[in-house]
Amino acid sequence: MQYSEMLKEVLAESHWTQEQLAAKLGVSFATVNSWINGRTTPQKSLIPEIRKLYLAQDVTNEPEPVYITLVDLMGTGSALKVGDYVVLRKDCGSEFDDETIRAYVDGVDEGGCQYAFVANSVRTVVRGTRSAGRIYDKFDVAARAQIMFTYKSLAIARVVSWRAEDEAR
Repeated sequence: MQYSEMLKEVLAESHWTQEQLAAKLGVSFATVNSWINGRTTPQKSLIPEIRKLYLAQDVTNEPEPVYITLVDLMGTGSALKVGDYVVLRKDCGSEFDDETIRAYVDGVDEGGCQYAFVANSVRTVVRGTRSAGRIYDKFDVAARAQIMFTYKSLAIARVVSWRAEDEAR
């Protein structure tokens, strides 16, 4: 996805003006306008901040936020930090459960580091969050969530997108 498209989506989802976005990024209105119209691209130092603003957009279209419990079966729960984004990917061939969903740090492909699974048991799903079974049919291949809270080997995350194409960003 190009930065112009990313910024247009941030403006649409957040209901900010170009002036407000410029102020958040510490640049001028003209600079943001030039990026949005595709005349120029953002400087490298601003790309992480733009990506963070883009990833923060909640595009689930759910009436209430959707929270999930991530359980860490690999002993690496401390690697998940509040504010991190994870890609949720269905694991159709799992030997454990027909509705297994794995969570990877955003930007790391499935061959990279696996960090957690979406909880799917009455013993592991924290009250107020949804199990893997309750969200499994909400998306096709992949979704995206943001870590909101961590404790030992589990994390609570808010699902921010059900769209598979978000995985590639």
